[in-house]
Amino acid sequence: MSDTPRNACHSCRRRKLRCNKQRPCSNCQVRSLTCDEQVPEPSASGRKRTHNESDATPNILDRLARVEAYIDLQKNSDRDGSVGHPAHTHNITPEICVPAPGKRVSPSPTASDTNAARHIQEAISQRAVPLGPTSAKDNVLSQALVYNLSISILPVSFLTAQQDINSADIHLPPKHETARLLHVYFEYIGYFQHIIYPPHGLELIDEVYKEISEISDIHGSCTTAPRGLALILAIIALGAILEPIEESFDAVIPILKERLKVTAIYIRASMDCLEQHRRRMTYSLESVQAMLVLYFLMNHIETTSPRARSLLAEAVTVSHSLGLHLLDSASSRTGPTADDLDPMTREMKRRVWWYLAAIDWMSALVEGPFDTIYFVQPNRIWTNLPLNINDDDLDKPHKHERPLSEPTSMSYNLHRLKIAEIARCISDEMPRDANDATCELILSLDSRLESFIQSLPAFFRVEIADSEETARIDRAYPHTPMQRLLINFLVNLMRCKLHFPFLPGHPSRALHAFSQDASLKAARRVLSVYHEMNMTHITHSSDFMKLQGIVFHMFTGALILATNLCCNRPEGQERDRQTSELMEVLRQLDGIKQYSQSASKFLETLTQLLTKYGVWTADTSMAMTLDSAYGTMDMTISQDYLQLAPFPYEELWDTFVERPTALDLF
Repeated sequence: MSDTPRNACHSCRRRKLRCNKQRPCSNCQVRSLTCDEQVPEPSASGRKRTHNESDATPNILDRLARVEAYIDLQKNSDRDGSVGHPAHTHNITPEICVPAPGKRVSPSPTASDTNAARHIQEAISQRAVPLGPTSAKDNVLSQALVYNLSISILPVSFLTAQQDINSADIHLPPKHETARLLHVYFEYIGYFQHIIYPPHGLELIDEVYKEISEISDIHGSCTTAPRGLALILAIIALGAILEPIEESFDAVIPILKERLKVTAIYIRASMDCLEQHRRRMTYSLESVQAMLVLYFLMNHIETTSPRARSLLAEAVTVSHSLGLHLLDSASSRTGPTADDLDPMTREMKRRVWWYLAAIDWMSALVEGPFDTIYFVQPNRIWTNLPLNINDDDLDKPHKHERPLSEPTSMSYNLHRLKIAEIARCISDEMPRDANDATCELILSLDSRLESFIQSLPAFFRVEIADSEETARIDRAYPHTPMQRLLINFLVNLMRCKLHFPFLPGHPSRALHAFSQDASLKAARRVLSVYHEMNMTHITHSSDFMKLQGIVFHMFTGALILATNLCCNRPEGQERDRQTSELMEVLRQLDGIKQYSQSASKFLETLTQLLTKYGVWTADTSMAMTLDSAYGTMDMTISQDYLQLAPFPYEELWDTFVERPTALDLF
């Protein structure tokens, strides 16, 4: 018997047959083939193979050259793409060649392939998405969605609007400036939001600035947003436009224009941080707080804004992922965290969650039709209501909750939440077709609003606002007068929304008559509250923002009056009264339309309605009608205010916020 050869014959290997490794083998004998020994091809398994010595040296040298070139590229990539470098640094990435089906890939890239890969790499590095070498265990999607920032602290002690700023560049003002703007936020906005605990806000500023400074000292710039940076940037954006201006009226306008640019820049910067959190899934409680501050600011600039509504939806989603709706559930999916064990942090989470829920329920009713949905489902909430206590009691080990009849820092928020619950009930029970509504249903829903008004504590009752007891409470809680106006404002706004579908007419004459009377009373109360809020002179920008935020509510009251004049045709003194009230609102909208697109749009809608129904003639100009109807009207807006130069809100907003580069996914 011949010696057994080490390898199978060429014929068996080619036909994938089992060779008995004899010479000739049984397969070749059966097929009458020549049985020759064959050196196997290189295999992927890495087993040893025989090869010609003449081919070994060039192949080995070629492979070594490619390995050395790859290592050099990796060293450059690691050096240029290290943590802490600015997002715009050019990173070197390995070439990734995807062969076409049926084609064999050349072992070494051509010059054109190298140039093409370099161009692709440069485009990627400009978008701050460096892709490193990947293995089967790597999350390639996570690498592709990386969104780096370039965060630095300005040495200058003032805010300026910088043109042509890169999308991912964030420049923080000095720490003392940020702390001052935080105080502005608490002075003008925090007293009715109560979603940020003041000591925590200051601690957060210290932590964020310390982390950015330490990373910048080592790497020159910080590319990852610290926890809470998005919230700090949102507060800077809001504080920049709200900070008082102690200047003459002529000096206020250019300052406001410059501040709007600053506000838009920091809104976009906060959005950039939230975008990074979204891609990396690194949300925190401060992320939700930032979204709520941005939502408030956007609504006061854009009025009813789809952008703000989408931000609200994201805030609800993030809150769910953080478990804010399950804070007091006995069977939570996740165990308690260190923050949950801290009573103060736990109470702040309750405040944030219920403030978010109230916004969602009210905006769903006020901003949209009756079939608009809300995001927060009440039967999926296992979080207790916030305690009716003052902020000073938050750090006490034993918190003694006070009755709702006693004023506290949380009185406004808790009563506002009751209004939101009524708004949610209206959305749930109102039929999609207004003609399907019954008089009993509308009377029942209206009675809920009336019962709420009657149950208000004395310090929130408008009719006894001049009493001695209310004056004493107002002195102890300086923000109570504004909160009292806002509470009554919201109730009557809901009433307008409830009865408006039945104002033009309804098959039930009883329902039509009831809704006509109720909606007119609510509209007059909305407009009267606006008059009490409005300032005769603009002394600082918080009054300016207040007016911007109330434009929609002015329109709601005016729309009720205009619809009644057009559809129900009142006569005599009642017609004169409603015409007088409507013309006053139109005059105010006309005075601010030059720098508020919302006011201009609302004014156009009202004038078209009045023209369509013959209240105005088609050839009557707005200016002529207003001048003839109210030439000597005692305006609540100063003449200086009516003579403001055009204020390009929308142009600035489009320039600094609507650029898609900050929001597009790679």
